[in-house]
Amino acid sequence: MSCPVSLLYARAYIHATEDPDRVIRALKNIVTSRFTVRSARGHYGNLINIIEAKLEDCEALEALKSILARLDDVEFLLMVSGVEGSRLYAKFDKQQAYRGILKISHGDDVIYLEVRMRSLVVKDARNFLSTLREALKR
Repeated sequence: MSCPVSLLYARAYIHATEDPDRVIRALKNIVTSRFTVRSARGHYGNLINIIEAKLEDCEALEALKSILARLDDVEFLLMVSGVEGSRLYAKFDKQQAYRGILKISHGDDVIYLEVRMRSLVVKDARNFLSTLREALKR
């Protein structure tokens, strides 16, 4: 049987004024995974490094479980408000993630998270996430 989650993708931008090790630590506090780093140029030609993690299938499900288990009730409700169809989009505060705290943010200094659920397996993504979170509490 396939996992109900097909992909978990996390991304953070490392701006020239930021300590790369701190941003990497913040991302690792959300998703422990292998990362890729690529470079880009900002609007004014400044260097921006983009750090990304991509997990698939059961590995993605395990990472999602880890995130859900660490969210308090308010943050969980804020996170599930980012469900669109069979996808979850969330932004975590980068500064708080560095401290090991998962806080949903709507700002720009964030770690982006996208979770894709298999629509043939997961009929209602919000219900799936709620049920999964409750199972983790037991």
